[in-house]
Amino acid sequence: MGGSAGWIRCGRLTVVVGPSKAGKTRSLFEAVSTVLPTARVLVPTPESLARIPACAEFAACPEPIVVWLDNLDRFLTTSRPLTPLTLSRLTARPAPTVVVATLRCEVRDRLHYGSEDLAHDTRVVLQQAIQIDLSSTSNSLVEHADAAAAYPSLNLDRHGLAEVLAGAPELLQHYDASRYRNPVLHTVIQVAVDWVRVGRTDPIPEPVLAELALTIVEDQHPELEVGADQVQAAIVAARTPFPGVGHVALLRTDRLPDRSRGYPPFDYLVAADDGQHRSPRPIATDFWHLATEDADVDVLVSAGLNAFFRGRASVVEKLCRRAADAGDLNAMFNLGVLLYARGDTDEAETWCRRAAEAGDLSAMFNLGVLLHERGDTNGAENWWRRCADAGDLNAMSNLGVLLRKRGAAQEAEAWYRRAAAAGDLSAMFNLGVLLGKRDELAEAEAWYRRAAAGGHTSAEFNLQVLLDKKAPAAPAGHADDATRHPAARPRGTLSRPAAWAWVEYRAARRTPPPRPSGDNPTSTNDRG
Repeated sequence: MGGSAGWIRCGRLTVVVGPSKAGKTRSLFEAVSTVLPTARVLVPTPESLARIPACAEFAACPEPIVVWLDNLDRFLTTSRPLTPLTLSRLTARPAPTVVVATLRCEVRDRLHYGSEDLAHDTRVVLQQAIQIDLSSTSNSLVEHADAAAAYPSLNLDRHGLAEVLAGAPELLQHYDASRYRNPVLHTVIQVAVDWVRVGRTDPIPEPVLAELALTIVEDQHPELEVGADQVQAAIVAARTPFPGVGHVALLRTDRLPDRSRGYPPFDYLVAADDGQHRSPRPIATDFWHLATEDADVDVLVSAGLNAFFRGRASVVEKLCRRAADAGDLNAMFNLGVLLYARGDTDEAETWCRRAAEAGDLSAMFNLGVLLHERGDTNGAENWWRRCADAGDLNAMSNLGVLLRKRGAAQEAEAWYRRAAAAGDLSAMFNLGVLLGKRDELAEAEAWYRRAAAGGHTSAEFNLQVLLDKKAPAAPAGHADDATRHPAARPRGTLSRPAAWAWVEYRAARRTPPPRPSGDNPTSTNDRG
């Protein structure tokens, strides 16, 4: 897979990132056509993606398949999001499988919101993906000059070629100008835009659009006499293409299953309100609840995830509670994470336990973490065993730590080996430590090397310590090396499966001794 499209790889997610109307879809399509010209293209919905690997027709298809995920964030903030496990299952079939996606640059930045402990799976998916940054032609003097020469009739003074060809600047100008010239029209467009921004992937039905727009315009413009007729006229204007802007309109018209109309907004308008080329416009708190008033639990979970990435903690909790009260295991788990993060461990345990007893592996693991923190090692062992028996690598590794501390080194080693063989870096590290204590240094070194190659910094350090022991004594003045491990803490996530992983921190601590005399022994321990 060489040439200009050589960055597309089977078994990897490739994401083209750039501003709205920069040509992401066109560029990605041309690249895919070059690499796999005869491949079938599968375009799933966010709700159906997780079910595709189990589809017999997909798995047995002998032809190459391209799984196309337009606007990747829709697949990361759904109730059944794209995770590293889902991605590996998609690409596990015998025939070549390529997973490609597009993503707006300001959305990518938003998906990195919060601490490293949150949204763990979303972060892993993005970190492991091949990301290709695509900028507007207006950002390159050469490309801009070439575009101007090829299209001399177009005004490319301020915008890129793809933006102008799509009529995006004109539509955005109409949207902005309507704020004062036609507040009803502006409110109609804004409602459709915010419908998407809160995480609704379905087109907003015309009756819902009309009702919400009327409610909001009455609140925001009490001086106006506005009725249903004016709102309906604004909807018609918004869905009608403007002269000179091709066949695009502020709102695209879709036919819903009942043959009524639904309206997705022009994507460039969503990007503008999200901060592309200007300051982002906040979403009113009330709108999150208006847009999900009669929603099912999948929509509630999706909206909750979007609220999380937008930093709206109070909205997240309310949406999660509604979905959890309706019996959704994802929401119970997410609510437990939120409650733990703010220190309400009692209620966090309640929701984790409800989800765990219903069979949710992620909740089982996190419940084990909570119980271990409270000193209930028997309870932690029980849930981690159930989770480990079901194949959870984090649980295997934590169970090994717990057993090693009890003196059951043989069983601990068995769990470490099982998790390490499946690729768990922490288990590789812990196995290396255990073997090192038994002076089985050759195998310890091998596991340290594998973990270090995967980016495990503690393994890198201990590997270096081990190699230093093989080397001649260091000259006088060489600083002591030691590892340390502060108290364990859980790691939370609003992306499933859970990653409230019981993590350890290890860092080199260099303290020159008063009277150096060569190397001092350095001990290593498994985590916790």
